[in-house]
Amino acid sequence: MIRMAAILAVIVGTAGTLQAGTGAGGSQTIDKSSSRIEFHAKATFAKIVGVFESWEAELKMPGGSFEGATLHLKLDSDSVSTGSGIKDKEIKNKNFFDVKQFPEIEFAPTKVTPGPDPAKFVMEGNLTMRGITKPVTVMITVHPVVEGHQMIDGEIAFNRRDFGMTHNVPFNKVANEVEVEMHLNVVKSGAAGAEK
Repeated sequence: MIRMAAILAVIVGTAGTLQAGTGAGGSQTIDKSSSRIEFHAKATFAKIVGVFESWEAELKMPGGSFEGATLHLKLDSDSVSTGSGIKDKEIKNKNFFDVKQFPEIEFAPTKVTPGPDPAKFVMEGNLTMRGITKPVTVMITVHPVVEGHQMIDGEIAFNRRDFGMTHNVPFNKVANEVEVEMHLNVVKSGAAGAEK
């Protein structure tokens, strides 16, 4: 079973914004300096938390609504950081992300449908990692616009073994389920921080 949890959450220290294009097709501008993509995995001794410091996103919301929206994500797998050089070396090697052979992780949407309430949506799509593509479901929460900014949260979780990550670290077993959390800060036209 693949359960995706992607929370598009705040990266402090990544400068600039990503211009996905505005106008045609409802493309949105995403402020990367106040957006974050990270993952969580339980382990025997402590939870492993990693932040992707380099990524690209293209969000299109035709008519300004998330209904019918598309969200493409590309993550630089080598940019993941746990704050520990030992952990980083382990998760980047061939037993886990294998960043030398597979430098990108990509999500491509296929369909979005309304969720249980007006602020929630279910986005289906394909996750490609380590050269393996699997269908996944992303639960999206769209927050109200505040001072020209709109946070869009999502949740993604997957079984790492489905993507060929079957190895375990000796004496520190890593759970099979990995959660991805993301927070995207969408800058509305004319808001502070929007590109001119």
